[in-house]
Amino acid sequence: MLQAMGQESLLLRLLLLHEVTAGFSEAPFAEVLARAERGVGWVFPGARLLALFPEEAQGLPGRGLGRFRGLLGYGAYFPGPPLPLYLFLEHPGVERPEELRLAALFMEHLLAALRGAGYREGLERQARTDWLTGLGNRRALERALREGLARGEVLMVMDLDGLKALNDREGHLAGDALLRRFGACLQALARSHGGWGFRLGGDEFALILPERALGEARRALEAFPVSLGVARAEEGQGQALLELADQRMYRAKRRKKRQTPSSAT
Repeated sequence: MLQAMGQESLLLRLLLLHEVTAGFSEAPFAEVLARAERGVGWVFPGARLLALFPEEAQGLPGRGLGRFRGLLGYGAYFPGPPLPLYLFLEHPGVERPEELRLAALFMEHLLAALRGAGYREGLERQARTDWLTGLGNRRALERALREGLARGEVLMVMDLDGLKALNDREGHLAGDALLRRFGACLQALARSHGGWGFRLGGDEFALILPERALGEARRALEAFPVSLGVARAEEGQGQALLELADQRMYRAKRRKKRQTPSSAT
């Protein structure tokens, strides 16, 4: 290898490879991939790194030399998390032994960094996600409130009325089914309007939406036994905004309890 490349050339390229991959260890997944795509040409002049969906890479080896659309390169399959990819280092001279060894070393660093970043982000998502509904949890809401709501956004705090009674009457599976349906409703509203949905615990939920979507959200929530409190970004931020929405939700709940069937008609 040293004879083929020259000792100085090899050392320089190994230093460049180290420089490109040194910042991988703590970077987020997308940044690892972006750095690799930018830096691959430093180590392999004229080469480029392609991140392909697995279906685009049909017929290519799980690891090693291959051709993608007639282009020679070194490929490797990355199973995730967060998503499966096929990484292809397009490099016409990769068949040469010294280039092949460097390509394998580069890919080894990249795959290890992507695995680490993917698992770190997966653990972080789990720490911020409610396992039953897939919504953000209280920790995620607290983070969103620290970052602050934008002007024109609202915080909706909700309580599913009668959940304990449903659990007592029909069992916790029935209660969980209701929680999942309600969570799916909030997810749909959040996706439609660029918002965020949260389960704070038990029967408590929250939703951040643009104020223009408030009417649609109220209509969607009519399908569920829910008490609702709303606070606008202009009324406060952080914990103060949450407390304001929470107070309004509990006032709505008390009004419901005071109603009789005759007065509700």
